[in-house]
Formats: sequence, structure tokens, C-alpha cells
Amino acid sequence: MFQLLNPIWLFGISGITIPLLIHLWNVKKGKTLKIGSISLLGESSRQNARSLRLLDLLLLLLRCLLIIIVSILLAEPVWISPNGPDQKGGWILIEKENFTETYSNFQKEIDSLDQAGYDLHLFEAGFKPEDLNKLKDSEIIRDSTDAQLSYWSLLRMLDQEIPSGKEAYIFTANRLNRFKGERPEIVTKLKWKTYIPKDSSTKWIESAWFTNDSIRAIIAQTEPKGLKKIPVNIDPSNRNAAFTIDIQDGNTSLSFKNTSASEQKPVRIDTSTIRIAVYADNFKKDAEYLNAAIRAIQKYTQRKIELSQVSSGAINGSQNIVFWLSEKMPPESQIRNLRAGSTLFIYERGKTEEVNSLIVLPEHSLQKEEIALRKRIPIAERSKNNYAVWEDGFGQPLLDLEITNRVKLYHFYSRFNPEWNGLVWNEDFAKILIPLIIPDLRNQSFELNDRRSLTESLIMPAKAQIISGTVLKNAESDLKHVFWISLMLLFLAERWLSFRKNLN
Repeated sequence: MFQLLNPIWLFGISGITIPLLIHLWNVKKGKTLKIGSISLLGESSRQNARSLRLLDLLLLLLRCLLIIIVSILLAEPVWISPNGPDQKGGWILIEKENFTETYSNFQKEIDSLDQAGYDLHLFEAGFKPEDLNKLKDSEIIRDSTDAQLSYWSLLRMLDQEIPSGKEAYIFTANRLNRFKGERPEIVTKLKWKTYIPKDSSTKWIESAWFTNDSIRAIIAQTEPKGLKKIPVNIDPSNRNAAFTIDIQDGNTSLSFKNTSASEQKPVRIDTSTIRIAVYADNFKKDAEYLNAAIRAIQKYTQRKIELSQVSSGAINGSQNIVFWLSEKMPPESQIRNLRAGSTLFIYERGKTEEVNSLIVLPEHSLQKEEIALRKRIPIAERSKNNYAVWEDGFGQPLLDLEITNRVKLYHFYSRFNPEWNGLVWNEDFAKILIPLIIPDLRNQSFELNDRRSLTESLIMPAKAQIISGTVLKNAESDLKHVFWISLMLLFLAERWLSFRKNLN
């Protein structure tokens, strides 16, 4: 398809009026011939002398064509052809480890594609070709290595491997934990079929710790619709409980009774005490709000927490968490005294800035309502490696996490004060602080047991014209060289005709 990238230059075609006017202006008048007598001239010999002959019209046409060709060249002519060759057939992609369940859900579609000549490939790194009948008869062995690859990562690899023009049919489960990272943009024609696996619900012990008189455990349960966490108290003396308590090498662990070890590993019961120190300096009111929240966390979680108020020189290696509510940085010597892996929370200093914004917490937090932000400290300098835990409504970090060699350092660019924000008056203030005090235990056990699903509208990747990192809008053929050759030929023809006319 012929197309002009800058068609506005076509207005230059109007310039053909110039040679037209010149030709009309240069029409020669008839010459007067002086003769002795006109008596011998008859009426039939009378005619007007003219110079507007066919040769001049051809010259006019060539000059008009020159202006038209120059205008088209400036408009950048190209020829647009469809992107890539039109090839029939495609690939069927299935995970080997889930082949049996996947095939039972989509047997009709897979058999139909196989009979239509589509090639079966494993949906894993390398996309190894397989025979459908052999897979039906083979014993599938679970491969945990490829199972950890994100579907979207595999999709980017597929876009590089599959022959251009072939389409792909992917058949997988819709587990949310397999869709990680940024949703890709691909050029491959794709159809993705998903299903809810049979083991669509599971539960496990996420964490457990000793309280004063019992064991407190968090039972996590996931299903396609979401995640639930249920706190339970376990009496160690109750032998009929649904849990088993085991002691080995001085470590106490907890597991479900009547559950095989292959289904879930025992969870170690935490016997440690969380020691928290608060240094208030000139922020006594802020410390009162913080102390109340920590006591609420202790009551809610039933964790062993020791809370102490310290002076500027009382920070030592015994504390797990230190809240430094002061605009003066703690001495380096005291920071070095903190044990490895401990947490230091500090107020950032600077000029107070009046704002009308909100505190934006992480998506998985328990935030139920908007939290107003009235004052903050502007960020003067920030490391690229820092992680924004809380942000303001403009996307600027409000609570910034910096991981050093020894401690986790939280930089807070506001205050625990109602004049600065609505954080301390929020009913979930204590719950918001829990991730800072008690580490999030959603680690490998959560990844392995996650049964949440992703909706079909979010699974499909965005279509894009990208191949091997190069943007390909469509196959474009530049036609400038054709018009340049035409321009030169027309120019030579025009010069030749003009020269011939002058000779005549």
C-alpha cells in the first residue's frame, strides 16, 4: 500500500501554476514582414503566426511533473506491506508437569489443533517439541526448576523463539504466583486457555510463637478468590488438638496432625523476645502515640515484646528495634552497637513543608480509609537502592527503607503527630506498624502454597510490534530512490527538449 509520511508537502504541487503562467506569458506575437506589394497575396494565404506547438506542451508537462515529483519526495513516500510472512499452523504449549490435568480440561481443543498440524511444545525454557501420544503414555515427573519460571518471562522467550507468522495456543492453570513481573508486549498471535486446578485450596501454618501460657499460630489458607489468615491459640498439653508439637535439638516445631511430611514441613516455634527501644528527645507526644500502638500490637499478636524508653546514650546491642524520634542523628558508635539484622527507625530532619496530600500504604496493607498528610520533610538526597514503604499522594517516598550491612534503616519524612498527618488517629495505626516490628513471614511456604488465581483479562499480554527489541510498525519500503531516479530522468528530458527548442 502506497503511503506518504508527511503528506502536507503535497501542497507544493500547487507550484505547477508557475510554469503554466510562464508558458502562457511567453506566447510569441506574429512577425510583420515588409513586402513591396500585397496585391499578389490572396485571402487564403492569411494566417496568424503561433509558437504554442505540441513540443511546448510536452515541455510544460515535464516541468509540471518535476514539481509534482519534488513535492512527493518531500512527503516521504513509502510502501507498507503486512508484517512478516503469512504462515499457516502454530504451536501448542503445555506444561509437562501439569500435562495430565491440562489435557483432561482441554482434550477436545488440543486434539483438534494436533490434527490441524499444530506442533506441540513444552511451555518451559527451550520450548522442547514433544509428541502428544508419548506424553499421554509417559509418567510425568515434577520439575521444580522450570516451575519457578514466570509465565510472562516464558512468554518473552517464546516471542523470540516461535517462527514469525505462526500463532501460539497456551494451556495452563491460572495460578497468580506464576504471573510475576511486568506484563509483556509481544507480536506473536496468541490464544491462552486457563483452568482452575483441582487442588484449588490449601492451608498451612505460616508462623508460630510462644506466649506466656500457650502457643500462638497463624493458619493461612488460599483459594482462587484470595488469602485468609486465622490466628489460633494452641494448648501444648492438649493431646487431642489438631497439631503436633515436636522438639529436636533444642528447637520446637509445630505441624498439622495427620499430615504427611511431604505435604508440609514443620514450622519452627519462635521463642525469642522482641526488644523495642523508643528515644523521644523533644517528641514526647509522638512517643506516647507510638508506645500505645506497640502495646496494642503486643496484645493483638500475643508476642513476647519488651518495650523500653531510653536516653540518647542507652542504645546497645540488646535491642531488636529502635525508634529514634529525634531530629538529631544517633551517634555512629551507637549504631555500630546494634546487632546485625536489627531495625533503626529515624525522623528525617529538614525544613517543614505544608502539603495537602495522602499517605499511600502498600497494596497488601490493611488500609481501609484515606489517611491525610498535612506536613512532611522534603527529600534532599536519596539512594537509588532505597525502597519506598509508604508514599505520599504524589508518589514521593514518605517512609524509605535503606538496607545497610548491619541494620534496616527506616527514614520517616513526617511525624507521629496529628498536626502532621492522620496516621496516629487511624483505627488501624497499630496494624500498619506490624510489618515494621514483626517481619513478614510470607516467604517460600507462601509461594509454594499460594492458590490464588488471576482473572483472564489480566493474563493476556499487550500486543505490540516488537521483535528482538526493535520496533517494527509494519514492513516499510522506502520509495525515495524510485522518485529520485524519476526526477533525474524528467530533468534530463526537460533540458533536452528546452535545448532543442532553442536550436529551432
